[in-house]
Amino acid sequence: MDADAEFLKRLQEFTRGSDTWENFNPTKWRDIASEEISDNEAALASNHVPATSTLALTPVHGFQNAAPMDVDSDSDSGPAIIFGRHHLTAEEVSHNRGYKLSKARDFASDEPEVLRDTAKLEKVTWRETGLKMGDVSVEGDIFSPWRLVGAYPKMYVGKRNSVRAAPLFAADAIHEDRVWDFYYIHQPPDSNRKPTLFVPTYQFEHFLEVVNAKLETELLIPNGTNYEKFTMSFGLGNMPKPRFLGRSTSRQGFKVLCKAIETTEKGDDLKNTTKVGREEFLRLLSVANSTNEKRSVKSDKNRRKRVQNHVSWGKEIKRVQRYLGLRQRVGGKNGVVSDVPTALDLHRPTVLEPEGSVLFIAIDIEAYEFNQNIITEIGLAMLDTKDLANTAPGDGGKGWFPLIRAHHLRIKENTWAMNIKHVHGCADNFDFGTSEFVPKHAAIAVLNQIIQQEASASRDGPEQQRPVVLVFHEALSDIKFLQSMNYDIFKIKNAIDIADTRGMYQYMCRAKEATKLESILEALDIPYRYLHNAGNDAVYTLRAMVGLAIKRRLASLEKAAKLKNQGHNAIPYAEFVDKDKDGFSSHGEESDGGEPLNPVNRDPRLDVEENQVDQASEVNSESIDWW
Repeated sequence: MDADAEFLKRLQEFTRGSDTWENFNPTKWRDIASEEISDNEAALASNHVPATSTLALTPVHGFQNAAPMDVDSDSDSGPAIIFGRHHLTAEEVSHNRGYKLSKARDFASDEPEVLRDTAKLEKVTWRETGLKMGDVSVEGDIFSPWRLVGAYPKMYVGKRNSVRAAPLFAADAIHEDRVWDFYYIHQPPDSNRKPTLFVPTYQFEHFLEVVNAKLETELLIPNGTNYEKFTMSFGLGNMPKPRFLGRSTSRQGFKVLCKAIETTEKGDDLKNTTKVGREEFLRLLSVANSTNEKRSVKSDKNRRKRVQNHVSWGKEIKRVQRYLGLRQRVGGKNGVVSDVPTALDLHRPTVLEPEGSVLFIAIDIEAYEFNQNIITEIGLAMLDTKDLANTAPGDGGKGWFPLIRAHHLRIKENTWAMNIKHVHGCADNFDFGTSEFVPKHAAIAVLNQIIQQEASASRDGPEQQRPVVLVFHEALSDIKFLQSMNYDIFKIKNAIDIADTRGMYQYMCRAKEATKLESILEALDIPYRYLHNAGNDAVYTLRAMVGLAIKRRLASLEKAAKLKNQGHNAIPYAEFVDKDKDGFSSHGEESDGGEPLNPVNRDPRLDVEENQVDQASEVNSESIDWW
């Protein structure tokens, strides 16, 4: 048997049918993966596919109704159908019942490389469903709950890639320039819940392909018991099936659709559903409405406080941008609204003058891991906005990094207390100057002297104190450490504001929990080393603050430019809603962060810790997050 015939025979064996590949010419693929097919034959037969396999078959309940995707005909290759793993024809399904093709199907495509081409993936569109709003979905359609789609990076992605992927799943990003076909199912009347939303699983899979192309990852629908959560099929025992809601191409369109859901119609109840069908239906809805098996009832008081924190972080980012000269006030005393810029050239000094001529001072405290009352290091880092005038920010703000000055204080009596178990301490590895050893009793005096000297208008004495913005990563923790040393930052008279990179990042990524400084630096592509040295951490905290402010500013300007090009002068509907459910709306270019929040008035000691509320549940299962 020649090589072509052998290759064709193997494809037919793997796809459980002979007609599917009847007209397939294997000549140009005969040298591809022949050896790998043999190596993985046993694994495929046992339904266990190695992650490295290039000819993987994955279990599925049936995708015979998945609509193929069409590539924009303006592409170099002309119009084409992407034969992805979720786009089987009815004939293919009949021969491949219970399986879906993966890389094997890619080999049969004229353009397999398109699956990793971000630009082409973004041009993909879906064929019309042929359904009107309220029409029942086609028998056999496979759905992914919208709630689980949003929770995917948090629940099913490793820690490092979760941080990278989270922004792509955020409310704006997941809808921007993307087509979703939404379906809904009414809850049983006695549940008092809003309808549950679904999208076709093949659309979610394609979205993962886009994410993978952008991040160079290999994110997939999870295996095992979690696989069923993203591949739901309705209809057993005459149970209600999802009804078509409509096609969304923007977050605004999505919100409009959510408000247009019809009341319960005939067939949505369970009167004609068998006992088995009823049990399965309720089980599917339970899975679709929960992102965690452990649930807790949210405290209304804590929820309001958490939303207030989100709003505060959004304003905080904008004020930091103003202090850095990246943004200007929207309206002055005369009430005139400034023209909204549409671009930021990072390779030239900023056009705007930094507001207030402030001095950023980052503070970081290291304590002994076995006794938090033993303070071992104090780190300070300063960025004077007067120095920014003739210096371009550079990519990610890296052009400003050399302007940061730092101090590293080590408590003489506590140098023996080295952290080695929970974190790897690096007290001997200060990278931005020379460490200074100070007696315990003099530490606060030295700290205060450094701050006052740095804040001096002339830097030669305390004639006139500069306004100071204090910067922390997780402010509450460091403030408590300082208070344990009898140093109260709320008594610093010239401190006008506080910035917390933890909150800034949580706001930008819509994260529910705190993120380590290390993860933020990685997400911003900021090189680092010797973390958990207080002096180094203070420097990296300032760098993270600059990087977050710039990244957020670029995203905001890009959105403003797009709206301007489309002829929209008003705030987008999604940013204008009166009650932003989670407090993540900052009202775009129409707001500027407001007045500085003097630390005396905004005491972080009173803030609610994110991880102290709803530890067992990421999303309240009693209500739908419409995003």
